[in-house]
Amino acid sequence: MVKETRRHRYISFHVTYKKDAAVGTQSELIQILRERCYVVCSKNTRELGLWVVSFDGTTGILKCYHQEKDNVTKLLQSLDKIEKKPMTITTLRTSGTIQGLAQKKLPRTR
Repeated sequence: MVKETRRHRYISFHVTYKKDAAVGTQSELIQILRERCYVVCSKNTRELGLWVVSFDGTTGILKCYHQEKDNVTKLLQSLDKIEKKPMTITTLRTSGTIQGLAQKKLPRTR
């Protein structure tokens, strides 16, 4: 059975800032993703289904179409600055649901 709607993936990531750079904001992250998206993936954010679910300055969650997961991961890893703040981004986990992403973060107790 084929679903009528597009499936999504949720990607959690961690930002490490170099030196004593100030922490970036969610709006700054959105702006740099929009600017770099077409350069890296030859698609805009809408075509990737890219959405910033949450970002607190160091960790965040992105939502994208399941077929674009590799492009979004490549986009994240290509970012080296947020508003002139040097940093590196590491992708942590990918899941089909936010709940599944939260469960993957938790250590197994069994």
